[in-house]
Amino acid sequence: MAATGVAASIAGCSSGDDSTSTTSGTTTSGTSVSQDEIPSGGTFIYGTTGNTNGLNVFRVGDGETSARAEMVMDLGYVRESPEYSDFLPLWFEDMTVEQPVNQIDIKLRENLQFGEGYGELTAEDYLWCIDNIWTADWANFTYASEFTVGSDEEPIQFEKVDKYTIRETIPNSRPFFPYNEPLSYMFPIPKEIAQPYVEDQNAEGLAQDNAIMRATFNGNLGPWDLKRWSQQSIMEFERGEDYYLREAAANDDRVPEIFTEAPYFDEYHFQYFDKAQTARQALQAGEIDATFIPSTQVGSYENNESDDLQLYENPYRAWSGYLGINHRANGWSQLRNKEVRHALAHIYNNNFVVENIADGRAAAQNTLHPSWGPYAPDDPVTFEGSLETARELLESGTSSDYGYSGDTFVGPDGNQVELTVVYQSGETDDLRAAYLKQRLNQVGIALNQETTSWTSLLSNFFQPGQKASGFSGTIGYGEDNTSGGPYNPGPWDEVVSSNSWDFMLTLGFSYGPLTPAGTIASLFGEQGNFNAYGYTPDRDLGAMRDEAQTAESREAAQSTIQEMLSYLSEERPVIFEYNPFNFYAYRNQVQNIGESPPESYWNMLQDRSSTRMYFSNGSSGR
Repeated sequence: MAATGVAASIAGCSSGDDSTSTTSGTTTSGTSVSQDEIPSGGTFIYGTTGNTNGLNVFRVGDGETSARAEMVMDLGYVRESPEYSDFLPLWFEDMTVEQPVNQIDIKLRENLQFGEGYGELTAEDYLWCIDNIWTADWANFTYASEFTVGSDEEPIQFEKVDKYTIRETIPNSRPFFPYNEPLSYMFPIPKEIAQPYVEDQNAEGLAQDNAIMRATFNGNLGPWDLKRWSQQSIMEFERGEDYYLREAAANDDRVPEIFTEAPYFDEYHFQYFDKAQTARQALQAGEIDATFIPSTQVGSYENNESDDLQLYENPYRAWSGYLGINHRANGWSQLRNKEVRHALAHIYNNNFVVENIADGRAAAQNTLHPSWGPYAPDDPVTFEGSLETARELLESGTSSDYGYSGDTFVGPDGNQVELTVVYQSGETDDLRAAYLKQRLNQVGIALNQETTSWTSLLSNFFQPGQKASGFSGTIGYGEDNTSGGPYNPGPWDEVVSSNSWDFMLTLGFSYGPLTPAGTIASLFGEQGNFNAYGYTPDRDLGAMRDEAQTAESREAAQSTIQEMLSYLSEERPVIFEYNPFNFYAYRNQVQNIGESPPESYWNMLQDRSSTRMYFSNGSSGR
């Protein structure tokens, strides 16, 4: 996961987003043998259909990049419950939260070292990155907005208390601190590496710097060091010999004993496969040790239990899968009409997807929040999947030059309306796209299916970067032409993606279930930093986010958050679909993968699987 819940994090669909298994695949159920009996050694190979496009710690904004970056650099902490004080301390040895929540002191561990001679990680490094990179206009940093509060973007104040302590002073009450504390999910970059790019205000150069792309400066800050990287082929990590958390486990009762020798594999590899089926075949042949299993294939593993494989289930995914809708000028104009989106919610029925495509291994969602989450609305808007109602809504919701000619829905030119869905091919997404095509055909609309890679999906379809046809002005919001960020540089009628599209599968969004207000505003607020869809709400979601995030307490924020979620349920800026369960198959030699399914969302979050797992005989056996 890229963020702890303040901002949205781009993630692939359950058919292809399998890279997150390294950080979300196990729990902290511990080990069945004593610490000194855990065997070490071997090379663990995870089969992935995701990309292997580097460890860019400057441009983390999607789940796959985050998962790779967290192999070599830890985060500030990992949450263990909704309580302020209940967390697994990683880089942050301690946090002191003042009540009401308007000040937080972060104490860094004193044995954190950058590599390549860049010295110790201290409070000064964080402060330098805040001032010169993370909040700098030229850097266009994905999470820059998280360093401010409210619609006035009043900055959070950061100061150095001593060499290892950072004090954050929050302008207004922030009831969700420290779970939306921005420093906890930032990757500091040594000043010596970034300084030349800062002086030249060269964001592209910084993003492409070899040390940044490979995180060669990670030192003892993470469990693994990058050994070899061949793009879209393999990414090999080797055990970091000086991992700081080993010493912490020996001296800090809050850090589980298992970390005293972690990680236990000699190497950890991401092996790229062009198809999920090929990865599963490699697993069954003993060539790799684990891979993602789409819900459509889980039954075959459950019904044909093997002595060689074990299945792991995680139903607590803070992730929403949905049918994305392009509201921008290079999408079908009628999608900006709510009645048309309601028609689509009937056509693309989420209950059918859950029961018949996901085989019941998911929970239907009708807003941007899981049904098990603390703010799930009591009465979300639902759609029964009526094609008759869909036809009526298409006729009433579109402009007068659209309508039916017999059973065919036609546009102003008299021809059948023809739309396009883009996605990354995979078992589940292929089925989702086929279902959408079939259902649209039943209401007289043609659908083109276009498949592409994950990288192309983000850069050529999701991310707006081209001026809209007929627009010649300066892109941006308001009189000052401000940018919402790289994924939302301007309004729907000014800037569009390189390739046109109408619907999108594969891409979904991660969020923290305790702090959904920030994610909602990021994804669907008009100027939200991830509102690539170009959706324009008639409610000020940014102001509602501010109201929730500056409330006197979490309880006081609840009604505002539920109001936001209910609004999205009725508006359907995208066609909300499901909260899919994740399944992984492991070879039986892989130990300590955790309880399946985990007891709760919090058990799942405690996982550090690449550091906790080991081979039963200390070798992969290949």
